[in-house]
Amino acid sequence: MTGEQQKRLEECSKKNPQDPICSILQASFNFFNLSCQASENKPSDNEAKNQLNQTANTFSQILTVKNVSSTFSNNQTSEFLNNIETAALISFAQAPRTQSVSTPQLNISMKASSDICGSGGQVFSVMTGGNDMEVPCHLVSGKKDGVVLIAYKDLASYINGNFIGNIGDPEENDLVSINSRVISGAITSYAQETFSHPVIFRLVQIKPRLRLYKLHCVFWDPKNNGWSDEGCETKYSNQTHTICSCSHLSSLAVIMAPQELKDDFILTVITYVGLNVSLVCLLLSLLTFILCRSLRSAHTSVLTAICGCLFLAQLLVLVGLVQTQNELVCSIIAGGLHFLFLCAFSWMSIESFLLFMTVRNLRAVNYMTSQRSRFSIMCLLAFGVPTVIVGVTIGVGFKKYRSLKYCWLHPSLVWSFLGPTCVFISTNTILLILTVVLLRKRLASLNTNVSTLKNTRFLTFKALAQTFILGCTWSIGYFQFASFSQIMSYLFTICNSPQGAYIFIVHCLLNHQVRGEYRKFFSKQKKKSQDVSSMQTASRSVNMSNITVPTATTSTLSTENKAQWM
Repeated sequence: MTGEQQKRLEECSKKNPQDPICSILQASFNFFNLSCQASENKPSDNEAKNQLNQTANTFSQILTVKNVSSTFSNNQTSEFLNNIETAALISFAQAPRTQSVSTPQLNISMKASSDICGSGGQVFSVMTGGNDMEVPCHLVSGKKDGVVLIAYKDLASYINGNFIGNIGDPEENDLVSINSRVISGAITSYAQETFSHPVIFRLVQIKPRLRLYKLHCVFWDPKNNGWSDEGCETKYSNQTHTICSCSHLSSLAVIMAPQELKDDFILTVITYVGLNVSLVCLLLSLLTFILCRSLRSAHTSVLTAICGCLFLAQLLVLVGLVQTQNELVCSIIAGGLHFLFLCAFSWMSIESFLLFMTVRNLRAVNYMTSQRSRFSIMCLLAFGVPTVIVGVTIGVGFKKYRSLKYCWLHPSLVWSFLGPTCVFISTNTILLILTVVLLRKRLASLNTNVSTLKNTRFLTFKALAQTFILGCTWSIGYFQFASFSQIMSYLFTICNSPQGAYIFIVHCLLNHQVRGEYRKFFSKQKKKSQDVSSMQTASRSVNMSNITVPTATTSTLSTENKAQWM
């Protein structure tokens, strides 16, 4: 034990001898002290084994302390791992042999290289807890050389992915986790820090790899007191095991972190084309609902609000989603997108409610076409609820209103959008079911009035189309992280990018009243064009008549000119 460690042990003994870190130092001191005493009188194999068992049990008991996870820091982790590894190597050096030690918190396996390499073998392996370590024989060619492999059962929960250094996106460290047991591999020969022929590790995964996640073989770097992948390569991984190749030895683990998504060119093209088409259709819908006075009603007011929110949101997606250079601007864009999309969903729920109320009061007041509406209350609800949600989200973490690639919510806050949208979609779905049930009852009780029957059937179609536009297409986004995420990403993009086109077709082109307004508009434009054309023709005729010269005068002038020249 170094002088610094002894000093720390003395300080711990005075202040808080029950501290788990002090217990680690005390256990290390006791073991090293016994080892120094035993070096004078070589211990037997049983004595060395008992000594190692006692030390392993002491370290195991330390790891079972309830508050040890809260006291483990990066420096203490490095010291803990180093002390156990050193204790195992010293125990093997005192009595080289092949043996295993098992405790509730860790397993230790030792193996003498002479058993395999002495008979002409090229590599030999040692296994513990299902994890395997394969070492080239030339690294342990001595008669008393060997390998030690230690597997920690619960240490991964103490030193989790938050200690990660340069693996993945630093902003996504809370999504990083250790997906294997932490193992320590050591050899008795310290002649080389790095090996020309790598050591191969086969680690058992705790759980299958998640979709859109990548597995990294990492080691605990005692210099930087954190995880690093320098010198370690992930050779292969499936749903149960990961094979790592390392040019050095240390404590090893498999880190599962979100992988960086590669841009899909076809998906990008579909997105941009769909958004441009949607913006044009949303603009046409807005102009239709605003300029056509005969269409104004509670229904068109809500549709105007929906189109306005979607238009601004999709325009912001088109021009601002990747503007990550300025953090403040990017955060404002992300907050604007969050607010606008939530507002669109709020108006969509109000629209579904109006459809339901229209069917419910079919024989009384038509909520969809009535000029008298409580639009101010609707605005308060549709804009108030998103304002509260965005305000709370900003209070929780304003700095997480961005990521490295997009101006959107950080993954840790994305549920502030997905949660409310799930509520809105569920509400729309319930209202649709109730609307269809009521429509069936109304259709059964209606008389043979053709116009009423047609209006009711059209309401049914609008309810179905509205729910598809306002909910079903967005719900596809919840399945983008499943095993078929690529297919779902294409479906989500294809269905949602041209959302404005759906609204324009359903509420404008398929609405006979709107088509009538369009015909009036184009008829007026055609009449104006014809009038302008007639006026231009008449003007040209007047101009031509003004510059006509009589023939007789022309002849007289010609005769006079001839006389002068003669």
